[in-house]
Amino acid sequence: MITILTREVIDMSGFKEYVGSVIRLYRESKGLTLRELADDLDVPFTSLSKMESGDQRIDSEFLVKVADYFGVSIDTMLSRSLDEADEDMHQSENKPGIREALRYILDNYHGARSELFKNHEMGNHVRNVIKKVLIDEANLDENRFFIAGSVGQGQWAEIPWISIFIKDITTTATKGYYIVYLFKADMSGVYISLNQGWTYFKNKYGTKIGREKIQSTAELIRKKMNTVPVNMSATEISLGGRGELAQGYERGHIYGRLYDANNLPSSKEIINNLKELLASYKEVEYMMGKRSVDQFNDYFLLSDDGHYLEEEQEQEENFQDNVQTALNSTDEEDADEAPLSKPAPVFDKAGKERWPRDAQVAARALRLSNYKCAYDESHISFTSKVTGERYLEIHHLVPMKYQGEFNVSLDRTAQLLALCPTCHRQIHHGTDKEKETMLRKLFYDRREKLEKIGIEIGFKELSKMYGIEV
Repeated sequence: MITILTREVIDMSGFKEYVGSVIRLYRESKGLTLRELADDLDVPFTSLSKMESGDQRIDSEFLVKVADYFGVSIDTMLSRSLDEADEDMHQSENKPGIREALRYILDNYHGARSELFKNHEMGNHVRNVIKKVLIDEANLDENRFFIAGSVGQGQWAEIPWISIFIKDITTTATKGYYIVYLFKADMSGVYISLNQGWTYFKNKYGTKIGREKIQSTAELIRKKMNTVPVNMSATEISLGGRGELAQGYERGHIYGRLYDANNLPSSKEIINNLKELLASYKEVEYMMGKRSVDQFNDYFLLSDDGHYLEEEQEQEENFQDNVQTALNSTDEEDADEAPLSKPAPVFDKAGKERWPRDAQVAARALRLSNYKCAYDESHISFTSKVTGERYLEIHHLVPMKYQGEFNVSLDRTAQLLALCPTCHRQIHHGTDKEKETMLRKLFYDRREKLEKIGIEIGFKELSKMYGIEV
């Protein structure tokens, strides 16, 4: 029995390697050579070889093709064992298909809305009939997926919907990520959409900014994805609804496709589209790793919120750039008059606590420095194109990665140092003797300010944080 990994935390390059290894496992289980499978799938031998080794991007259309070749669903192929997959090889061909199930809603929903809501057949169709069709035709495992539909709560909804949730992510359309069939208000068509819940964004940012953030998240996910659904490239949807629910779906949309009521494709095509989108949904699950939906969104929106992690080089460069541009939107006042409570952490892909830095706070520290190097005011640097002043970089005296050891915030202007690029590199990469000399001066210059904001630390303890034994 060959068991395939299911819930490890894998980054985006790791996801390609993982998918490639799954294809290889299935190929080898059937006793096929690379060339034989490449010929059967009508792809170049070299391309399939690169896919299996994780060196070539695999689009979701090809992934569906592979799953169909081996007679399994996308979820079965990526998440379950080959022995289990053998049990799901066949499905009934005599039952009404998804095309007919969707057509029933498009043709009859307007008429149903003029009738009594309670116990109406339309509600049963959306909640139960389509659920069974999707489970049967797409081979959806009910232990893993939750399927729900709604025509409203106590009264007819403007936009009926049917959602497919990975249970480990969410079981509600108000939170997390999911696939949803959304009917246009005039019943002129139905969308299939990879979408996201609105509640997190509304609660954290408020309605106005939340609307921008949910759209930013959709765009960020599109940029990160490897399994791009080729046949569902629509990045905007228009439901024609007047309510907040319809607008929330429109803003939360990531990828999808419109099925025109006058030109509905075959059930086979609709199910193949769903399988493609399930592959993309599966990748979102991998992006999330061990994190909750809120933790994932917090981390994903860090840079969009002007927050950056200290230990990641790419974020370090973005942090310093954004400090320069944030100068125009910070006030002149130094707010460091008293200690602030330790902020909440964010969580990386492995579920590890990380502590971001705020570019606005750093910009305030840069302005307060009067653009002079904190170690030696005579140090010369080039002129910043953004500010027109001497270019300096911001450095946290007590490194942010130690925030978990303090009960007060370390992201305060009192302990942020503006250093010329040479000094900044030296305090990170110089010899122990050079770093100790710098650190001693900087520490004793700032000691009283650190104590004022509740950061209690001695020079010996600080030196150890820099890898220096004194």
